[in-house]
This record gives sequence, C-alpha cells and structure tokens, in this order.
Amino acid sequence: MFDRTASDAPLPHHVTTPLLTLITERSLDEDYAHVAAKRRATGENEPPRSRLWSTALAVAAFGALATIVAVQTQRDADVRELGRAALIRQIESGRADVADLQKQIRSLTDDGLALDKANAALAEEVDDLSARRQRLEVVNGYIPVRGPGVRIKVASAPGAVPNDEVRDSDPALLVDGLFTAGAEAIAINDQRIVALGGIRNTNRAVHVNGRPLTPPFVVEAIGNPGTLQARLLESSAGLEWFSVVSTYGFSYVPQNVDDLRLPAATLRTLRQAKIDTLTDTRPDEEGAAP
Repeated sequence: MFDRTASDAPLPHHVTTPLLTLITERSLDEDYAHVAAKRRATGENEPPRSRLWSTALAVAAFGALATIVAVQTQRDADVRELGRAALIRQIESGRADVADLQKQIRSLTDDGLALDKANAALAEEVDDLSARRQRLEVVNGYIPVRGPGVRIKVASAPGAVPNDEVRDSDPALLVDGLFTAGAEAIAINDQRIVALGGIRNTNRAVHVNGRPLTPPFVVEAIGNPGTLQARLLESSAGLEWFSVVSTYGFSYVPQNVDDLRLPAATLRTLRQAKIDTLTDTRPDEEGAAP
C-alpha cells in the first residue's frame, strides 16, 4: 500500500544539490577525511605545513577546474543558442526566398501560357493566310496544280475557210463557261489561263498569254468531272459555245480525266498607274487660264 508519509518526506541533499557543487563538496569532504585518518594513524597532532599547502593547492586547482568547466559549459550553451538562432534566421530567410521563387515561377508559368495561347492564335492565322494565298495562287495561275477534271480537244472543221476556223473568241467562250461551271484552273495547250493573260488572234493564229498555239486546241480544266460538263451546258457561255460548235462544225471531244497536271503561268509584271505632274490650269482672277 502507498505510504503518503514516506512520499511527502523531503528529498535527500545529494538529489537536490547541483552536480558541480556536490562534486566539490564531496571531494573536499573526502580529502579532509583522508588527511584526518592518516594523521590519526601516525599519531600526528597537526599536519605538516607542506601537506597543508599541497592540499590547499589541490583543492584550489580542483575548484578552478570546476569553475572553468562551468564557464565553458555556459559558453558552449550560449554558442549553441546563438547557432540555433542563426539557423532559425537562415531557415526563415530561405523560406522567404522560396516563396519569392514560387511567385516568380507562377508568373513565368502564366506568361508562358499566355505566349502559348498567342502563338497558337498566330499559327492559326498563318495557316489561314497560307490557305488563302494558295487559293489565290491557284486562281491566279502562278503555281502548278493537279487534280481530276475534263480534257476537251477542239479543232476547226476539215477544209474550213479562214472565217470559219476557230478564232480567239471561241475558246474564250469555252473558258468562261468552264469557270462558271466550277473549274478551278484551266490551261490551253499547256498555257495557263490567268487574269493578266488573254486569248487573242493575230492574223489566223490564236495566241494565249502572247504565245501562238497550234491546233488542235487542248483545253484542260481541273474540277469535279462528275458535274463539270453538265454545268457547262447550263451556263450561258456554255450554251453560246455549243451553238458556235454546231454552226461552224468544230470538232469537240470531251474526256473525264482522273489526274490532270497544269503548269504555272509565267509571272508578268503588273502595270501600275503613275501620278503625272500637271501644270496648274486653274483660272486666274479674270477666269482665264495662265
């Protein structure tokens, strides 16, 4: 059974006394006891003076050593405390630096996402402009093209007089009708039809883009071969063309082709209007020109 009286008793002296003090006291007590016992054994009444000095010096040295140990222990504790405080400051500073770096990372990430979005928009715009340029180049005839379409051979009637031969206005009607029917690109005898070119007669020869052509005239048109000829018959230019063919007896041989190859037209220099510096012809005060 627990003894309350025993538990309430004060603690022994060696438990409550600080370690350094206890060591010093016990050392001194043991030294005194040792000297007294030795003196009793030898029958000496008083210790020799030299022994007293030796004992005093030993006690003093031990006390000084204990003091040094205590001071050094306190100094080490102070150093450890200072080191701990410095380490805490370094950790806090490091945390602040990490927070700043995280903010920079988030900002750079946002900038990168914005740049990626802008780059994607620019890429779409470039693709759109490239597609538009390609379509314009196809229409203008300045790049070679290939695809399915219709090949038509046209020639004058056998033994036709000069006035009944194929002239420039006749293939021009056919070309207009094919474009109306949905043709994307047309060439006559490998001469690409372009806006800056033309179909002209020079004497009895038909010229395309300034180059003379030799009959028969092979008209190649890239488009849907399933609808191109039918729509040609539905266009006004096509109806007029077939009327000319019937009137003058032209040879007309159409053929659907799965793969036509049309060359690019030779790039020609655009004609540009220039501002002319004219003399000022405004009337003077009397209404007459100067």
